[in-house]
Amino acid sequence: MGNETANLAGGSEYDDDYPTCAATYATLRIYTGKMPPEQVTGLLRLEPSKLQVEGAGAHLNGWFLSTKERVESRDIRRHVDWLLQQIFPLRSELAALQARPGIRMDVFCYWRSTQGHGGPLLTPKQMRPLANLDLEIGFDCY
Repeated sequence: MGNETANLAGGSEYDDDYPTCAATYATLRIYTGKMPPEQVTGLLRLEPSKLQVEGAGAHLNGWFLSTKERVESRDIRRHVDWLLQQIFPLRSELAALQARPGIRMDVFCYWRSTQGHGGPLLTPKQMRPLANLDLEIGFDCY
């Protein structure tokens, strides 16, 4: 990631006590179609937070890497940056996965408000590498 890796490192711009956020985390979701999700672990050489196997209580095969219980911050930017630090060096492997039929991937974020307003914030620092990885980002806000 070159300079982008350095740009993802912590800094004073994070607000770990984000006052309008009660809880947050981010998850890289890779839905693997017919491919067993365990194969993603081998291809990326990265341990998932969770695997989901079709037919074993799930409707889709999935491989998930989450910041939940790994990143202590109420600033979603820190969570997204942590994910990006894990996966950006694997951009070739991710692109190869994305090229396979039936594979879908994105980053999905949970964000719970303390007061019902003042939602999450992303900056170009997060958006550029997400775009370079061809990843959409979504939010489930409460």
